[in-house]
Amino acid sequence: MSYNGIGLKSAKGSSTSGHVQRSLANNPNRRRPQGSQQQHPTAIKKASQDKTNRPLAVQKQMATHMEKREIEVQVSELRDRLEDDESLPEEQIDAQCKALRAKLTSEWQEQQRVYSLYTSRKTRLSEEQQLQE
Repeated sequence: MSYNGIGLKSAKGSSTSGHVQRSLANNPNRRRPQGSQQQHPTAIKKASQDKTNRPLAVQKQMATHMEKREIEVQVSELRDRLEDDESLPEEQIDAQCKALRAKLTSEWQEQQRVYSLYTSRKTRLSEEQQLQE
């Protein structure tokens, strides 16, 4: 006769029917004291929405960081492969890693230049509105 682990395991000998009722003391609309550890569900929802509504500049910075990180991951993977090979001296490994980093960075910069050549009217208007606010 329990519901979600609440109530009697058996109504036998309890002089009750074992029916489990909703607690009227649990009112989600009551006010919580300031500084309480519990957050209101709407506050939790708002906090998660704030992450998606970050300013455009922050989103661009994060995207730039992730793209640069991807370049470094590729360079690191090349270095690991070359070091496992053990046939190349350290200077050649460094030179190949530098060359790959320079190549990937120049490709990324070219890609950024191409993307920045044109922005849609919708994007330009939204950026202007954000700057005015």
